[in-house]
Amino acid sequence: MMTALLDSWFTRHERARIFPFVGFILLLALEPWLAAALTWLGAGAEPTYLLRSVCALLLLLYFRRDYLELRVTPTFNQALAALLAGWLVFLLWIIPYPTWLGGHDGRIVAAMPMQSSADVFWLMCRWSGSALVVPVIEELFWRAYLMRRLDSADFMSVVPATVTAYAIAVSSVLFAVEHQLWLAGLLAGLVYAWLYRRFQVLWVSILAHVTTNAVLGLWVVYGGHWQYW
Repeated sequence: MMTALLDSWFTRHERARIFPFVGFILLLALEPWLAAALTWLGAGAEPTYLLRSVCALLLLLYFRRDYLELRVTPTFNQALAALLAGWLVFLLWIIPYPTWLGGHDGRIVAAMPMQSSADVFWLMCRWSGSALVVPVIEELFWRAYLMRRLDSADFMSVVPATVTAYAIAVSSVLFAVEHQLWLAGLLAGLVYAWLYRRFQVLWVSILAHVTTNAVLGLWVVYGGHWQYW
């Protein structure tokens, strides 16, 4: 019955691109309650990010045969363009924006502890989830699905090179709303969308996103800029 209900709402291709992202966001919204429950069970609040990442990974594995976009791998030049774009977005992200543009209000954000091996493990879970899992689920949702869906209900038939400026703009604005640094998020969304439209290889957008998040995570940890996490 549940399968029939889902089929009436979403196609298999839609579910494959929506569910990993929505599941991750849903668990993020439930994080205070999850942390409280895990603490009550004696596990502490640290596993919450790992839980989100594992759930997203399981959904990605479940739908793995549906990701036709991921069967095309980038060339060396495309990968190089992705790396450069990822660094560009990182630099755009760390600009000291004023608060009215989504910048931080100056409040001190507590650093993640790094005293024990367990602390380092949870820190690595946070970094690897942000750098390796989030880019995949977000690019599948925002670029592979929503951006093309804005142009046609049959989004799988939309060639990335033909995506309209309207679809790029709207999907990038919605991507920005997802982030506190909304202007940086908007610029990032435009860059990732342009990469997909220009090269027509989703891995290029994913690799750029991976680069941004990986470098940002290192900058947060080694520079003490915890407000970006």
